[in-house]
Amino acid sequence: MYKVIVIVGPTAVGKTKFSVELAKKLNTEIISADSCQVHKYMDIGTAKVTKNEMDGIKHHLLDIVNPDEDCSVSQFQELARKEIIRLNEENKIPIVIGGSGLFINSIMYDLNFGTVKSDDKIRKYFYDYHKENGTDALHDLLRELDPISADKIHKNNVKRVVRALEVCKLTGQKFSDFGTNIRTPSKEYDCFCIGLTTNRDLLYERINKRVDIMINDGLIKEVNTLLDMGYGPELTSMRAIGYKELVPFLDNDISLEEAIDTIKLNSRRFAKRQFTWFNADKNIHWLDTTESIKSGNIDLLIDKTLDLYYNI
Repeated sequence: MYKVIVIVGPTAVGKTKFSVELAKKLNTEIISADSCQVHKYMDIGTAKVTKNEMDGIKHHLLDIVNPDEDCSVSQFQELARKEIIRLNEENKIPIVIGGSGLFINSIMYDLNFGTVKSDDKIRKYFYDYHKENGTDALHDLLRELDPISADKIHKNNVKRVVRALEVCKLTGQKFSDFGTNIRTPSKEYDCFCIGLTTNRDLLYERINKRVDIMINDGLIKEVNTLLDMGYGPELTSMRAIGYKELVPFLDNDISLEEAIDTIKLNSRRFAKRQFTWFNADKNIHWLDTTESIKSGNIDLLIDKTLDLYYNI
């Protein structure tokens, strides 16, 4: 089995710095498992690691698709697998870091995405249906066929809704039936997973501060540039937090203050959802980052992680 260290946790908890310092200790490289950071030109709003923050540590699976292209979980799984095997063959333990639950699960658990092939005609039918009837109508179709999936998949995630409908149509089964064994341990990878958490008030304070920094660093210009490049708000990538909220401001529909407040609110809600997702996984070893955040010293966290890893 190929060895992998996985680092998860909510946004703004300190995963980037922690993973870089751990990679230095282990003389290894980092694989990003973030469904937003796969997109080119989307740097500030996705909190993509900068060259300075990398501090010489190689990062993989960043900037691999354009904003109007999607990177599915199965595509990520395939690309990540290549890097994991390569690093293991170099006697290095790869570090997978991210907050995208399904991307992480595609490494830690056996998810069989290839069991249901795509059908271009069926997929086109549902995309055409969406174009003619709207987002709500498309989601209502899914609710009729598979209420469980409809509850789990947001109506604005059109790609995922279409995929769920496609699977229902092709197999005669509910899309949700294919996810019942989502946490069957991987037979290919020997995964050790660390989850980072912290005091909720401190986390929310860090999230709010991060949004302010993003604005000061040029997030508005980044969103405007993407729109000028032809990447419209209808794209899945442009519905990411930090981007979708600024479009109404740029259209003069809301004030900048309203947009910023909404980004902060949605970011806090997202962090809560991330923690709920990962907290359900009993294979994660949780470490509290509160003291290291306050002191600015993460050496103790690194030592705890290495002790856990080598003694389990």
